[in-house]
Amino acid sequence: MAESTPVAQGRIFISYRREETAYPAGWLFDRLAHHFEGGQVFKDVDSIQPGDDFVEVITTAVGSCDVLLALIGAQWVTITDEQGQRRLDNPDDFVRLEIEAALTRGVRVIPILLDGAKMPRAEELPASLAKLVRRQALELHPARFDFDTSRLLRVLDRTLAEVQGPPAAGDSAALQVEPLATESGLLASAATLQRGRPDPEDGVSFTAGYPRTVAPQLRYSLSVYLHLGRLQAAVDQYIADESQQVGPRPAVSEAAPLVPLPEGTRLWVRPEIPGVGFDPPAQEVRWLEDLQRITFRLEALSHTAGRAVLGAVEVHAGPLLVAQVPLSIRVRGVHERQDGADGMAASTARMFGSVFASYAPEDDHIVKAVAEAYRPLGIDLLVDKGAGEDRHQRLTQLEEADVFQLFWSKAASRSPQVAEEWQHALSLQDRKGDRFIRPVYWNLHGPGHRRHSSMCSSRPSTWRCCPGSRVGSNAR
Repeated sequence: MAESTPVAQGRIFISYRREETAYPAGWLFDRLAHHFEGGQVFKDVDSIQPGDDFVEVITTAVGSCDVLLALIGAQWVTITDEQGQRRLDNPDDFVRLEIEAALTRGVRVIPILLDGAKMPRAEELPASLAKLVRRQALELHPARFDFDTSRLLRVLDRTLAEVQGPPAAGDSAALQVEPLATESGLLASAATLQRGRPDPEDGVSFTAGYPRTVAPQLRYSLSVYLHLGRLQAAVDQYIADESQQVGPRPAVSEAAPLVPLPEGTRLWVRPEIPGVGFDPPAQEVRWLEDLQRITFRLEALSHTAGRAVLGAVEVHAGPLLVAQVPLSIRVRGVHERQDGADGMAASTARMFGSVFASYAPEDDHIVKAVAEAYRPLGIDLLVDKGAGEDRHQRLTQLEEADVFQLFWSKAASRSPQVAEEWQHALSLQDRKGDRFIRPVYWNLHGPGHRRHSSMCSSRPSTWRCCPGSRVGSNAR
């Protein structure tokens, strides 16, 4: 059985203004320090002693790092000092010195846009910071902190691996690749997958073994098994053996028939439960063995005490969601006795059989690219057959699909058929679950973003918070 663990070495410097972004910087520092090895993350130059040249100290500290995260809030450009002078116009401003040092010393700079802040324009910055506007930015919002930081961690893993040079063959750092849902990327994924030769008589399943009950702020293990369907009994035994350490034989959720998967397919595995942190947030692994395992550490945050929390392990093939393994964990109350008698739970999921595509005709080329990428995986993307298709039959297909994939764009927002379909999908969520609806957008931002993930910010405001994604990578 093969096991994968992520590796990422290097040093990360967090540049921020205490007056504006101290709290986000603290949250981000804790999350990064939890993910990376000790001593890799820095957020203050706190070793400046009387008589030291602070410019030299800052330059040396930043220059010793591989990545600088420039936290940019809404007032980052305009904030002033006690004399009313804009801080960025002061050559001795610490934030300016930090970013200047990174730009001049070749340190990778990643702007982090906080709480809806916009990327500054070149004319708003001193000439020494002008290159900052050409750096690709990432967004970080308190309402979707876990999602945004998980994305940032993927970028940092990949960036640090690139800084260190090409990883050795078999090194798990080589697998730290963030999925990009561009049309060309989808077609490239399809071409890669088509080179595989799946065995139609044996499919791939995904099983998660995890504690049914946890105490808040203690760490536990989550194991995700990727395996052939015929090895389900062996996987159940692995989880049962693990369960002997904490309680009775695990409760097992059975799966429907399985779908073959081409050998060599890269799978991106990400567990997600609101109020529960995972380390690492996600892992990527290639399907090469009949039975493979990846492990995560999980920790329930204090505010989940006394609650049952629901989530899923999501599995992607490139940019495509192909499976969801349900998770259900009870978090003990703060004063509840911890006897460990609840044991382990095991959930198994199959790859999707069908995905319903809701879209406007103007976006047909995007949907075709997605269909081409899904086809080698044996997943049927249910597309609109044209004006002759029966409306009742279309809605029946929607109800029978594993996932409702909404391609949300300006054209889709004006389509009566798309509106009817997403409203019907919304009515099915009590039966199909909150993760049934998967929005994706690429050219429209709209109202409702204060309550929902930015990946879904353009969706109708009546939706519940559904996981989604964005085609393209420009976060500005």
